[in-house]
Amino acid sequence: MGFERATATLRALIRDERGNVLAMTAVGLPLLIGCAAIAVDTVQWVSAKRELQAAADAAAIAGVYGLVQTGEMDASVDDSVASNPKLDFKRSVSAKRSPAPYGDDPFAVRVQIASPVGMTFTKMFLSRAPTVDVEATATIVENGEFCAFAIGTEDETGLEIDPGANVEMECGMATNASSPKAIVGDGSAAIKADQIVAFGGIEANGIKDSRVRKYGLKQKDPLADRDPPLIPNTGCPNVTINSDAAVKNGGRVALPAGCYGNLLLDGPVTLADGDYIINRGNLLIGPAAEVYCRACTIFLTSEQAATDPWSIGKVQIDSHAKVKLAAPTQGPNAGILIFQDRRSKGAHSQIENIIGGNGFSEFKGLIYFPSETLRVDGERAPDLQCARFIGKRLILNGRVLISKGCSSSNVMNFLGTEVRLIS
Repeated sequence: MGFERATATLRALIRDERGNVLAMTAVGLPLLIGCAAIAVDTVQWVSAKRELQAAADAAAIAGVYGLVQTGEMDASVDDSVASNPKLDFKRSVSAKRSPAPYGDDPFAVRVQIASPVGMTFTKMFLSRAPTVDVEATATIVENGEFCAFAIGTEDETGLEIDPGANVEMECGMATNASSPKAIVGDGSAAIKADQIVAFGGIEANGIKDSRVRKYGLKQKDPLADRDPPLIPNTGCPNVTINSDAAVKNGGRVALPAGCYGNLLLDGPVTLADGDYIINRGNLLIGPAAEVYCRACTIFLTSEQAATDPWSIGKVQIDSHAKVKLAAPTQGPNAGILIFQDRRSKGAHSQIENIIGGNGFSEFKGLIYFPSETLRVDGERAPDLQCARFIGKRLILNGRVLISKGCSSSNVMNFLGTEVRLIS
């Protein structure tokens, strides 16, 4: 009887669906809880690794900047890691300069961080928390196209945007000035560029929609190895052309390439293709000028430059003038429109070099004043889309709109330097 009663009870349980559900729940609940625990721990692991990787990336970049600015890598890495309050205090951090395979790169920095991760469920079964290991390597790379450099290194303002200016560049602008006010822009100015980089500080309230880096890297002079041509022994006469001279020549004066002293243009002039060497003189373009050049390079230099930097002349183009100048598209001076001898060393810098023009004016090519101040005068909206500017100091006023996508080969683009992650 006992056996039969037990058998009947078992058969009743099998036929009872409530019993099946209870049995399945009893078996499946631990599995369900385990899956949920694994999911929670996985999310925590991924989040912790992401946070740690971001910390390593930032520390590697900080290490490179430390090497550049002070020669100190370890302190910069430590400060970067310490600034992240989310990291576990039991973390271990190591930094190495010029790691393999970057042994020839003095600015490459690799940072490795190992940190315990406290996961909700796993810690119940382990004697100590598992460890996450990450690493990041950064160095200095050439990257991005720039339109405007102020390459002076003194403790002064290198790049100045005047009140009310409208400056918009599809490429970058930068300065090597070390001042806390290396870049200054009045709050009434509208400033936008792909990148805005200063070796010193930046005080410009009008910056919008731009990648900004203060206390960044110094930029290279793309023409540091270039010199002006030698002065020919054929003579360099002073030339003045005004409206009266144009009338005598049938309405427009054609000026051949060659060497000149002072070149004073205030009437209709066509410059022939080629090189113009201004020896111990200035290029002055007055308000009544109409000056055209299809493919020319203008050099300001002096046969006495080595002993008398004051003898190197300047360029001043009036904002009322109609000027269309383009650099050559081929040959050794391709892309260079105006080049001032760097031996001027800022001589008589209280007198600015000025690039201006009216709404019918257009400039194509690199305008280069590495040792003196260059003012870009956009008050009357000359076309500067395909111009590039390098000066010891740059002052921008009025409407200065520069395009990155100039297809003409007479436009010289140059790369900037920045710190980037490389692995």
